[in-house]
Amino acid sequence: MPTVFFLLYLLMIGVAWLLRLSYLGWFGFYFFLCVIALPPFVLLLSLPAMLALKAESHAPPTLTKGQNGVLRLEFRVPRFLLPCRVTVSGEIENPFAGERWRFRESVADPARETLSIPLPTALCGRLRLRITRVECRDVIGLVRVLHRCPEERMCTVLPPVLAPDKAPDLDAVLETAPVLKPKYGGGYSEEHELREYRPGDAANSVHWKLSSKTDALIVREALERENQRVFVVLSRVGPEDRGLEVLYWLSCELCRRELAHTIIADRSYPVTNEKETVEALCALLSSPIGEPQRFDASLARCVLRICDGEVTVT
Repeated sequence: MPTVFFLLYLLMIGVAWLLRLSYLGWFGFYFFLCVIALPPFVLLLSLPAMLALKAESHAPPTLTKGQNGVLRLEFRVPRFLLPCRVTVSGEIENPFAGERWRFRESVADPARETLSIPLPTALCGRLRLRITRVECRDVIGLVRVLHRCPEERMCTVLPPVLAPDKAPDLDAVLETAPVLKPKYGGGYSEEHELREYRPGDAANSVHWKLSSKTDALIVREALERENQRVFVVLSRVGPEDRGLEVLYWLSCELCRRELAHTIIADRSYPVTNEKETVEALCALLSSPIGEPQRFDASLARCVLRICDGEVTVT
């Protein structure tokens, strides 16, 4: 594909031809010959590298807010070929924060150099890193060749783990009286109740020792908690992503106590360990947060609500 320099090259040919007509000495002929032959010759030397070029992009999957990180672009081209100039255009989008940045960078020797694009980590969010154009030009810049763009990369800027100014006593909050219900399918359970035998009860559920002391069969019925679930509700993030920092801290604290919980924002994210906490944050930061999803608080052991970086218990 011709460039602006190609038009200048045609203009130079015209000037050289006029000089050849007005100046009949030997210099006019050789100057005209050099103007015509030299740029195509340099183009032919650069063309193999221009056609063989391949671009690859690399980015860290996660970064912490404020941490330095780069989108690195590497180019594959044989070193023995004449170098060509590569120009890369792209954009970085943070849908969570509603921001977008565009960049355009060049490298003169792609066989020995890489491009490093700094990533914006001042705000939390899942960054979409897209290369929209990769063009390669010869040394003089007469012709450009467009190449296939590397695949899109994702990098999630996670909040740091910071406790709220007034951290709740989680051990005291979680010591609530459980609501028990019969365990589906029966079986063993640390929590159970004794009742009289009903037709259909399994024989292994009969408390034979206690039944021998009474005139009726007594059954040990296995029970389970009905309100075992813990809900962590993100109502408002607050300034400087303070609510996200507290959410990360609170989820990690619950994981250390081996308490499965559900993070509720615009969607619900079940969490059982710290790895799933990070996965939930990555999914949560991929789009703007709306109103919290509706949930039944009666099914919860407790509800921890985060609003502007503060935690309240309901």
